[in-house]
Amino acid sequence: MACPSTPDNVYLALVAEAAAWQHLPMLRDEDLDRLEAAWRAQGAPIADYLAPGLTETEIDSLIPADLTLPAAARRWWGWHDGTTKGMWSGDESAIGVGGWNLMSLAEALKWRATLMAENDPPEFPDDPGDWEGQWAPWWLPIVYYDGATIFLDANAATPDGDAPLHVWAKVPEDVFSVRFDSLGELVGRWASALEEGYFRWSPETAKWITPDLVPTDVGRLI
Repeated sequence: MACPSTPDNVYLALVAEAAAWQHLPMLRDEDLDRLEAAWRAQGAPIADYLAPGLTETEIDSLIPADLTLPAAARRWWGWHDGTTKGMWSGDESAIGVGGWNLMSLAEALKWRATLMAENDPPEFPDDPGDWEGQWAPWWLPIVYYDGATIFLDANAATPDGDAPLHVWAKVPEDVFSVRFDSLGELVGRWASALEEGYFRWSPETAKWITPDLVPTDVGRLI
């Protein structure tokens, strides 16, 4: 499908199509497969640098005692443990939707520890109204871009093993609003946005191309 352009009829058609997306809340293997297939179909560099997934034993050896990892997060890093080039590698770790980069579990835990070390005061408040910029121990980064991260709230894990996602902006402010209901929703939306051509890898320019005009639901991914 072509990318959105400025004519109203094209834009409205794409808005309707985006609104019709259907995603189950739990992270599914088929959505992970769709995401990888979309990268490979576009010739995106990340497809050639995906790291092998972690085993349950490897995951358990990394998780600190103060964090319980939901099943969806285990499936996420069991699929691919980030990229072999690392989260700072640019296009080799770029998912193509917005500026987000994949993180290995070790990288995610290291970034979590870095943010927790900056907590002042150190304790996370019981009342969100008393929040002063602290990182909660039960928050875990999933992807990263320029100081910002989409993170999973492990304390709010659902019975099916998924959890809601929030955004920690470069200057964190609205960290308590749920941006996506689950990791399954986010991965499904990433896959759909790539499949439908909203974000395209250009071999000619060696860059990801993002249109200026996208439906609201697609813009939430950026």
